[in-house]
Amino acid sequence: GMLMAAQSLLNVKTNPSRKEVEDALGGVLCRCTGYSKIVAAVLEASGTETQELPADADSGFGSRTRKVDGEPKLVGTEIYGADTAPDDSLWMRVVRSPHPRATFVLPSPEKIIEEHPGLMRILTWQDVPGNNGFGIYPHIKDQPVLAKDQVRYRGEAVAALIGDRKSIEAVTDDDLRIEWHPQDAIESYESALEGKVSPVQEIHEDNLLAQGFLKKGDAESVYEQSLIKAQGTWETSYVEHAYIEPEAGYAVKRGQRLELFVSTQTPYMDRDEVAQVLGIGPDQVRIIPSAVGGGFGGKLDCSVQPLLAVAAWILEKPIRCTFTRPESLASSTKRHPAKMKASASCDKDGSLTSLSFEGDFNTGAYASWGPTVADRVPIHCSGPYFVPNILAKTRALLTNGPPSGAFRGFGVPQSAIAHEALMDSLAEQTRIDPLEFRLKNALRKGQKTGSGQLLENSVGQAECLEALQSRWQEWRKASEEFNNHSEIIKRGVGIGCCWYGCGNTSMSNPSTMRVGINSEGTVTLYNGAMDIGQGANTIMIQICAEALGLPASSFQFIMGDTDLTADAGKTSASRQAFVSGRASQLAGEHLRTQIIHLA
Repeated sequence: GMLMAAQSLLNVKTNPSRKEVEDALGGVLCRCTGYSKIVAAVLEASGTETQELPADADSGFGSRTRKVDGEPKLVGTEIYGADTAPDDSLWMRVVRSPHPRATFVLPSPEKIIEEHPGLMRILTWQDVPGNNGFGIYPHIKDQPVLAKDQVRYRGEAVAALIGDRKSIEAVTDDDLRIEWHPQDAIESYESALEGKVSPVQEIHEDNLLAQGFLKKGDAESVYEQSLIKAQGTWETSYVEHAYIEPEAGYAVKRGQRLELFVSTQTPYMDRDEVAQVLGIGPDQVRIIPSAVGGGFGGKLDCSVQPLLAVAAWILEKPIRCTFTRPESLASSTKRHPAKMKASASCDKDGSLTSLSFEGDFNTGAYASWGPTVADRVPIHCSGPYFVPNILAKTRALLTNGPPSGAFRGFGVPQSAIAHEALMDSLAEQTRIDPLEFRLKNALRKGQKTGSGQLLENSVGQAECLEALQSRWQEWRKASEEFNNHSEIIKRGVGIGCCWYGCGNTSMSNPSTMRVGINSEGTVTLYNGAMDIGQGANTIMIQICAEALGLPASSFQFIMGDTDLTADAGKTSASRQAFVSGRASQLAGEHLRTQIIHLA
């Protein structure tokens, strides 16, 4: 997005000003860098500004340094999931349901294989050697590798065709002669709750996968007694991650081990899921991550991994697969749709007194990250504000839609729509500027959140709002002046706040990093934290270099390989820089102590 926007600008404006660059990039909503370096790079590329490009930094944390994996991405030599596989690899194509809910009968595969030379094998659920189910949580493995007798969402995998690429692509779904029996589907919150249609999963008779709850004080009573109050309902839809790189990789059986090269955000979770699907030990599975062409939470769940693993294990041949874009859109997880109702109140001075929230979240046909969303939202639904009375209830509901999973915030952005609309309404009623209203109620050091967490060290919300005050007034004035002279086109200025806790909710959050040095003085950081574009590879080296007291240029790194690196946890919930960064610091300090001791 940044590259395309920058190139589009430079095509028509060879010497843009800084403001023109900022305007051109402003429509690309990216949280990764704060835009500063990208704006500087575009100006440098245009020749508008001449800057000395920094050499490899010899200091660690806080320095301007080149991304350690930046050059291969820039020149196009980076290896992504679809870019490589053994020369003798067979291809896999997944057959998927055209119905949101149906029972089905697969015909005997022998005749179909006979009719299509080059088609070597048709895999079904019966070929899965271990558990035909995978999932995020140890106690929930509800999503089948290949569906058995029934499908629960449009796009669910029912079979896998193995052979040479042209042959398997030539086989149409009609050629497979699958006998489909469509059933009534649950496609709304109402139908999930009213019980008129059989449940999506028999184990959840009421289609209720998980619930969340938080109570602080007496929000209902305070709200009823308040003179200044606001309420509303909001509904959000599915959102697709739309990462540039679709799901892809290859698997190969080596003796009694399975090696899987795949695009992923979580190599160790993949390893454990593949092991239980194959019915073998985790130490018999090696995950070698490719470079990741975007994830945003969508590559936390398994996709190609179990399918490739089963095929390679059964056929004892290398198997590769790349999802088509329509296939990726149909089968991948999405942001949870939400149906929310919320209310809030404040006193005449604008201090918040209560907030109540109820939210139903459509988690689709399988659990994925539904329980985490149900847990996360009640904790965050009051926003980054001090509210003395809070009542929050959430439900993750099963439907015959695609599984809803992790997507930048685990449900928190949905709830932010509600609490920010309430803040604007209360600010308007109290005649307080929207920014000032938020600043007045911002959480501060020494206060407790709705869940009772004491904010001991820092918060930063008030400081961020204070930093915006002058620009906010400028923007509002500019907007008002524009609107006074424009009858058709109008401009608005808004402000919204959100907060989010890094890492897991109500679960352990460990990360392990290893660092070593050889006789030539080269330091190797064995980094299990997946870099999916956020710069984790560079960050970990900078932090470790600072702790060790050596230049970052003396480091090399290995990323994510489960045979070579320790488990640094999943790359999600903005946790890697904070959690794995701390582990990198401790590893560097420990190695420094050992070196000094031996000197």
